Parts: sequence; structure tokens; C-alpha cells
Amino acid sequence: MIAEKTAIAVPTYEQYMGIKGPYFGDMVFEHLENDHPGKYERIYMTVKAASDGSEEIVTDAHMRERDVYVMHPQVLSPAQHVMTAQEMSDDLIRSDAQQVILFDLYNPYYSYDKRKGKQSINARTVADNYKAAGINRVFTVDPHSDLLVLAFGPECPLEPLSMQGPLAERFRESYELGGVTVCSPDIGGYPRAEVFADMLDIPLVGIRKRRSEHDSDSTKALEIVGDKKHIKGRKILFRDDVIRSGGSLLEAKNVLDEAGAEGYYAVATHLSLCGDARKRIKESGIKVIGTNTVPQKFAEDERSLYDVLDISPIIAKIMYRRSEGMSISEFFRSSFGERK
Repeated sequence: MIAEKTAIAVPTYEQYMGIKGPYFGDMVFEHLENDHPGKYERIYMTVKAASDGSEEIVTDAHMRERDVYVMHPQVLSPAQHVMTAQEMSDDLIRSDAQQVILFDLYNPYYSYDKRKGKQSINARTVADNYKAAGINRVFTVDPHSDLLVLAFGPECPLEPLSMQGPLAERFRESYELGGVTVCSPDIGGYPRAEVFADMLDIPLVGIRKRRSEHDSDSTKALEIVGDKKHIKGRKILFRDDVIRSGGSLLEAKNVLDEAGAEGYYAVATHLSLCGDARKRIKESGIKVIGTNTVPQKFAEDERSLYDVLDISPIIAKIMYRRSEGMSISEFFRSSFGERK
């Protein structure tokens, strides 16, 4: 007998790390339930800790012949994040699920998508592991580069989801565009910043930099690429895929300070804040606009610096359209004016 309802799997971490819900998957489910009552079933997959530091995934829900969409924001460390995704899929496949579709919203290993010297290509390792675990398809949000899709083969393809439109819409509706210039903190991210500048119809500059061979979080900003008339006396909007340590952001800010910039925004899809990032951002006064692909809790004195866009309603619409055989690209075009 084929199960009637598509399932949305929500990993829970209270027994593992004391992290209580509601989780991202809960928010996605609530949107689906409001728009399509009774069509989907929410199932919880409990991440349980063992005394030796390992973990296991436990669920008692009915899976046979069902399509299961797993909502997997980055809550754990990167290695644990990948491992729990595999464990969830293994549990579902062994329970005779028909398909496992993983929403791997942000995965730090995805930035390792090309070989530099003798560096490991971690994105390919993750792709191979996901395929071996039985995952049928992976969705991710604003990957570091377009090369990432090449790491995933046809048995477990990757589908990137762009947040350019939603973030541009958020900025346009909430902030003044007059006197603002978009800046790419590095040349590698220039195409992303260029699309964002086009969406907002404002000028664009970039920063050329060199990354340290010995420390992946250490960078040195070198020079401005573009017309400096778009910097002096203007506010700068940095557009990047992720903020981690905040080092690149501050290096770029220092160069632009010297060129006469008078204020800063940072639009980064993923707020994977680590190390001294929070302190650096607080001291810099940069206003950060991002999404909740990596759940964050901000202290009272930090909240005014962060504007976090909840993308759970967008993910709910994507899941609905995919489960109904409808076009996802058409949703982005009609909702946010994005080109395919």
C-alpha cells in the first residue's frame, strides 16, 4: 500500500546537545500545513548521544513507500552535520522510504569544491557519502561557487537554490538605496555581487585579495577594482555567500575606509559566525543582513546589528512545488524576478 502523505523529517537535538525546538523543519511544516492542510506529515528524527561521543538517529514513524524531505540546517559541527545526514538517510532507506530528499541548507565542506595544490576536495567526499547513504537528491542554498554541482553525480544530484532575489527584496524594502554601492569582498565572489547590484540597480566595485596558504581564515586585501567615485561618501553593501570569522569583511572595510566610504552593510546568505566574528562585527558597526540557514541566538546588545531573513516559507514553497512536479525556477522568476 502506497502511503498517501509526503513526509517532512525534522531532526531534533534536545537529547544530543540540549538544543530545543521549534526547529527549522517545524517552521517549514507549519507553512505547509497552513497552505495545504493535511497534505504532509511531520516526523521527528531524534539525534541521541552515546557515552563515547557518537550518536544515533531514532524514529518510530511509518516510512514505507514514502517520499521523505529532510530539513537539515547547520546546527552541529561540519563533520557531525554530514554524519547525521547520512544516518538519517540510512534509517529512512532501511525503513523502506521511496525517496530521501535532503535540504542541506549550508554545509561548510561545500566551499572545498576544487583542488588547490594537494588540498582535499571535501565537497566530492560529502557527495560520495550522501550517495552511499541512499540520498536521492540534495538541495542547498547559495553555494560558494557553481563548481559544486560537478561534485555530485546523477544518482544523487545537487540543486542549488538562489537567495539573491529574496535578499535583494529584503534590502530594497528595509533600507535606503540612495548612496549605496555593492562591493564583492573578493574577486571570486564578483559574479554574485554583480547580480545583486543589477537587481538593486546600484553601482558595483570589488576587492582583490590573496588568501594565506597556511591559514584558510587569514586574508590580505590588496586593492579596489572599479571606479572609486562609487566609494567616497557612500555606503558600501558587501555581498558574500557566508560570514565566518569576519576577517575578509574587516580587511575589505579597512581598504574602503581609506577610500572614503561612510557606512557599511553586509548581505551574507549564511551566518556561520565563529571565532571573533561577533566581536569584530560589533566593533565595526557593520549592519548584517542574512538568513537562518545556520540558527543563531543574539544577545540583546547584538540584535540591532543583525537582520535575519527567515527562509522557511521559501523552502516550504519549494518542497510543495517539487512534490507536486511543478517548476522551482518558475517560482523564483515569478516571485523575485530571478533569471534562470
